[in-house]
Amino acid sequence: MQIWSRWRDPDVPQSFYVLMTGLFINRVGNSLVFPFMTIYLASRLHAPMTIIGLVMTLYGLSQVAAQLVGGVLTDLWGRRPVMLLALASGGVFTLAVGLAHTDGILIAMLVLMGLSVPLFQPASMTMVGDLVPSAKLSQAYGLMRMASNAGIIIGPMLGGFLADYSFLLVFGLDALSMLIFFVIIVVGIHEPPRRRQEPTLTTPTGLRELMQDRPFLLFSTLWGLTGMVYAQLYQVVPAYLHLDLHFPVSAFGYLAAENAVLVVVLQLPITRLVGHVAPARLMALGSLFYGAGFVVMLTGRSFLPFTLGVVIITLGENVMNPAASTWVVNKAPEKMRGRYLGLFGLANRTGSAIGPTIGGSLLTVGASFWLLSTGAIGAAVAGAFWLFAGQEEKMARHINSSLDSPL
Repeated sequence: MQIWSRWRDPDVPQSFYVLMTGLFINRVGNSLVFPFMTIYLASRLHAPMTIIGLVMTLYGLSQVAAQLVGGVLTDLWGRRPVMLLALASGGVFTLAVGLAHTDGILIAMLVLMGLSVPLFQPASMTMVGDLVPSAKLSQAYGLMRMASNAGIIIGPMLGGFLADYSFLLVFGLDALSMLIFFVIIVVGIHEPPRRRQEPTLTTPTGLRELMQDRPFLLFSTLWGLTGMVYAQLYQVVPAYLHLDLHFPVSAFGYLAAENAVLVVVLQLPITRLVGHVAPARLMALGSLFYGAGFVVMLTGRSFLPFTLGVVIITLGENVMNPAASTWVVNKAPEKMRGRYLGLFGLANRTGSAIGPTIGGSLLTVGASFWLLSTGAIGAAVAGAFWLFAGQEEKMARHINSSLDSPL
């Protein structure tokens, strides 16, 4: 107990750490599946990568819809009910994907899985924003990423081993992790108190006001492009390693575990190191790392360039992911946090959804063309974030000078 007391921040409530623990367990289960989804579809559908990419895009689009719906429901129903709905329905449909016997049922269950599981993200991220003081948000989101990636250390290696024998077992264990997390939330987490406010939104979903926030929309669009770049790592690289370079299915599990270990080890030190830097500047730096990581993978057909590329990409996500979430929570009005985080997640999911189709198409032209194009997109997004940061700082100086000017 004394060790726990020293480790735990007294300004952060117990519910946050319960949520973090449940997220770790659930991420072990999730990461048994998601690194190998393209391989599973390829083995079941017996289709070329272009078709697999389209199916993954359909799956991704269902996740996009879930992000937006989850954000709206989070503000209307509350954080806890939406998390429970996501875990209960997600567990059922995840198991159904593994049990599907025909291509049509498989794709249908995959879409329903995509519509259910991502409901959890805007609700959980909003709950963290409610529970944790603003000054501790970057650290809290960093801890959530550490818990998530600690699960990924275990999941992909175990999933790669199990997938060589039975994909059904992989999907079943993922569903079990959702059931365990469901029980943890029922027992250990209560809905955080919020200031009661009468609705003043001009539309049923309250999205019209949000859609008029141009800086947020631009930031979200760029965030979506980073999702498209990052999707190459978990959606296209596994298929490239297995189908083109003939590595075993389990090979990517080691890369995913490497990514997770680096997040767990480096996330908090990096967050503290760059805590004084404007979030948009960090987004630019992280996007540049993304692009550079894929370019490094060009240097050979052995496994080593991929391990080095993952190191660089992971540095990028450690730099920008907590900064991105903190920027949105601080930007959003409290009564619309769920919507803001839902639309923000939608942008990233959209990028992730189209990423496999774009990456698969580029890969059919050639591996060099695919990796160079991905690197170029990452560099372009970095430049756009840098310009965005300059505009933010210019606007802040203008506001400060107006406040300081005598009447």
